[in-house]
Amino acid sequence: MPKRSRIEDPETQALIEAGTQSVEWVREEFAQVDLADKRLNRRLVKTAEHLAQSPLSPINEACGNWASTQAAYRLFDNARASPHAILAPHVQETTKRMAGCGGTVLVMQDTVFFSYGKHPNTRGLGPIGKSNKAHDQGLIMHNALAFTTTGVPLGILSQTVWARRAVPEGESRQEKIERLRCTAIEEKESAKWLVALTETTARAPAGVAVVTVADRESDFFEFLTQAQDLRASYLIRARTDRTLVPEDSEGCDHMLEALLLAPPLGSLTVAVPGNGGRRARTATIAVRVASVTIKPPRRRGPAHVSAASEPVTLTVIGATETAPPAGSEAISWVLLTNLAVLDFESAAEKIAWYGKRWGIETWHKVLKSGCQVEDCLLETAERLKRYLTLFSIIGVRLMHVAHLARVQPHTPAAAVFSGEEIEALYVRVHNMRPPHAPISLREAVRLVGRLGGHLGRKGDGEPGMTVLWRGWMRLSETVIALRAGRQAGLIDSG
Repeated sequence: MPKRSRIEDPETQALIEAGTQSVEWVREEFAQVDLADKRLNRRLVKTAEHLAQSPLSPINEACGNWASTQAAYRLFDNARASPHAILAPHVQETTKRMAGCGGTVLVMQDTVFFSYGKHPNTRGLGPIGKSNKAHDQGLIMHNALAFTTTGVPLGILSQTVWARRAVPEGESRQEKIERLRCTAIEEKESAKWLVALTETTARAPAGVAVVTVADRESDFFEFLTQAQDLRASYLIRARTDRTLVPEDSEGCDHMLEALLLAPPLGSLTVAVPGNGGRRARTATIAVRVASVTIKPPRRRGPAHVSAASEPVTLTVIGATETAPPAGSEAISWVLLTNLAVLDFESAAEKIAWYGKRWGIETWHKVLKSGCQVEDCLLETAERLKRYLTLFSIIGVRLMHVAHLARVQPHTPAAAVFSGEEIEALYVRVHNMRPPHAPISLREAVRLVGRLGGHLGRKGDGEPGMTVLWRGWMRLSETVIALRAGRQAGLIDSG
């Protein structure tokens, strides 16, 4: 195994060790895998190596020959290689990285939909849209993905993949609302948030401060009460203006009223990215904080039996743009948390943490656009679940190095890349051997981006995830070619 430089700062070293990107990271990540068969364990590692080296390729192309391709297909068809068993060693390594990162860990929860409607012969899928039609068929995945507070991904703590039941035919929107009101939370799809919260709490290493961060879909009362029971910290975006206990909420009846009456603690200047119809701009955000006690909602039927009856006390953080440009919608976040928020600096920290939530959406983009997992033709939902689990782990690894290069740009590239990989980068991009002086991690990642089509001009910024995927594949191909050339005596081994 090629040696890598070691650096002194323990937090950075922990992140570096998590970022190893050459083939040996696969062996390290899956060292503790237990599929109840040593041969199956080896097959998983070998298949992961093939797919990690060629993430844009279909299985047969990535595996390189018919024997390896057949072995991969048998792996994905083997019940002992369950998604849980494939993920388990990665979860163990993730907890080690969490313990070593030296600070608060943000665990982002979110859901992603994978469409396989263009593969009508695939069995066991379910609707991912509003109909049961073939083009709306696919799988749903809910994840809890750990990040440092600077946005470096550490790994998956919880993952569930399933096919949704058929959509009731002819049901109106109001009928659907009434049905869900009477359904116990354990029977709803919303239970995914509770499962991930429970698994996050159980798997987090002792002594590490963990905060679950999630969007508006997680804002339901049972999530708040479960977090309270588990003593789990959370930071989520509010979906509704909740009814309060006035005597415990400064006399206010509703949450937004309490927030409006709270004095501004200060203001933040934030960059608002452009998105099609919106121009990029900077915005001045007024920050307010209020402590409130929320009344439990009314439930009916079976939902009433299992519903919590006690109110929940929490802190509301408001971040609202004070003077949006004419014709532009004001930026406004209302966040709910059970963390202590004592002053402006503390509130600003929580707002910044919520702003890191985009990291899990980027990871979803890596899986869809980078790995192109929706093109897979494994014909059954069970095989696809195993395939998606394996690629989820591969996707985390690439994101880790890309983000590490941004937060620790001056780290030596040799701490993450092998000497063989650095040599391959220079040969492929510059048609020359690497310099004697060590290069930085940022420079190496930008070279990977060049392989993927990133031009590297001053105004181009850092290479994106899709470009890096292409670059990794081409880097792997170049390493293999150089290695083969040396073994054949065509290239000087020196």
